[in-house]
Amino acid sequence: MANQLLERARHKKHLVGMQCFTGSPALVEILGYSGYDWVSIDMEHTSFGFMEVEHLTRAAHASGIVPLVRVLENDPKLIGKSLDAGAAGVIIPHVQSAADIKAAISGARYYPEGERGKCGLVRGAHYGADGVAWKDYWRKANKDAIIMPLIEDKVGIENLDEILAVEGVDVYWLGSGDLAQSYGVPGADLTKDPFLSVAKQVVAKSKAAGKLMMGPSSPVGTVEYCRKLLDLGFDGISFATDITVFRNAVAEIISLAN
Repeated sequence: MANQLLERARHKKHLVGMQCFTGSPALVEILGYSGYDWVSIDMEHTSFGFMEVEHLTRAAHASGIVPLVRVLENDPKLIGKSLDAGAAGVIIPHVQSAADIKAAISGARYYPEGERGKCGLVRGAHYGADGVAWKDYWRKANKDAIIMPLIEDKVGIENLDEILAVEGVDVYWLGSGDLAQSYGVPGADLTKDPFLSVAKQVVAKSKAAGKLMMGPSSPVGTVEYCRKLLDLGFDGISFATDITVFRNAVAEIISLAN
């Protein structure tokens, strides 16, 4: 199975994921058992180390959700360590060009297709305990590794055609927070101008290229807002973070005291 997200997309109308900021394996398991498709284990905005990533990917595998690590930056060592820890793939922040994606692909694949460091004793390789020969393992690992570019800069939108043309990448994610800042309108959402036209452009180009594009629940953060993005043609949603969902729930409950 070359791409677990594509496989799920063949059987579902839309894909739904969430970002893990708490580091809680229990919450990752709950997402999986609840039917979420993917979880973003965020190393860009949290203090997670790779030991936490290993525990979180175990929880993901136990509950059937696809674990992706959002790396701090587009660095081959960070990409390789994420996959070694058991991630099904990586989310690459601030992708602005085809060269950025090609660098990420190189970091995610073993020789001769990339520069990922060889080790058959890591969790991602089942510690070598399943008896799979390296010549068989590296081919499957290269085929299976998911690269999800995060398009979150104006220059990334301007270079979207070349970005979508890179082979070996099938699922993308449009980020609204940094994208709004790069356009000089912090906090703007994708259902109103100037971003409505950007959203329509992104959706049209991704569909023409045969690629999936995930939409963000931010900055509005409601199911109703996400339905509008799906109506615009996004193939799925990255819905908030586990912190956001819990924070909003407890805020609603404490309103009973007022």
